[in-house]
Amino acid sequence: MSEVVVAYIPVLHEGYQRFLEAHGRGRPLFLIGPELYADYRPLAKDIRALDAELAAKAIAAWDIASEVSVLDAQAAARLARESPRITLPDEDVSHQVVERFFSRCEVRYDTVFLRWDKSRSVRMLAVVDEVHRTSATGEIADIVAAAQAQADTSVDWWRQVGAAIRFADGTVVAAANEHNPHRLSAYAAGDPRSNFFKGVGLELSTATHAEARLIAQAARDGVSTAGSTMYVTDFPCPPCAKLIAGAGVAKLYFREGYAVLDGQDVLEAAGVEIVQVG
Repeated sequence: MSEVVVAYIPVLHEGYQRFLEAHGRGRPLFLIGPELYADYRPLAKDIRALDAELAAKAIAAWDIASEVSVLDAQAAARLARESPRITLPDEDVSHQVVERFFSRCEVRYDTVFLRWDKSRSVRMLAVVDEVHRTSATGEIADIVAAAQAQADTSVDWWRQVGAAIRFADGTVVAAANEHNPHRLSAYAAGDPRSNFFKGVGLELSTATHAEARLIAQAARDGVSTAGSTMYVTDFPCPPCAKLIAGAGVAKLYFREGYAVLDGQDVLEAAGVEIVQVG
């Protein structure tokens, strides 16, 4: 059985070179051409993408694959009849092409990160083990209690989230997630979040998250958030993580939850210490 590599490669960077070194050395490489994803909107919006034929010529110059060509529908059907063993990046477009053309072939996926495909963009990741862990006692007992008390007041049945911030002067302020323009809006007109899975379409919500409410209130009151400490009952979503990082919060405690997209990376890049409360 022959072995080949099939991949969508919109740009050339070291990640693709490493992927090909791992799987394509001396094997044919077939680039997924535009005909195979013409009706897939996320890739139609990938304005950085090189012309597939130009990409094929450039990759051939790397002298890794035995040959490099672009797959259209006819070539994909022809390749499928040969029943090769195929290696692809674990991405949305790879799964679509396999389902359409190579469902009877032996297929393996490499989970290497090459780009923000749709499935990776909404994936919920456990916060990495390198974060510190502590108990809800001692110096954080006050903000933990304040945040939980606020969470208990939230009328958002599916997501009762509380947050509390301790400013440099020791003052503690807490808030819960709250719907707008009225706290019962989601029950009067329906909750738009019910149309999406957790982590998908985060911006499509009538709620203001607890962390965002705290930072907005501090801005309104003219209180500096630089060097503050925050506790949240659920790990911040990507927009809130960016707000926390931009607000100069020094230490973020959280109880549970997942990191979506770049939330943890943004916090760590801004020097925010992340601590999980057990």
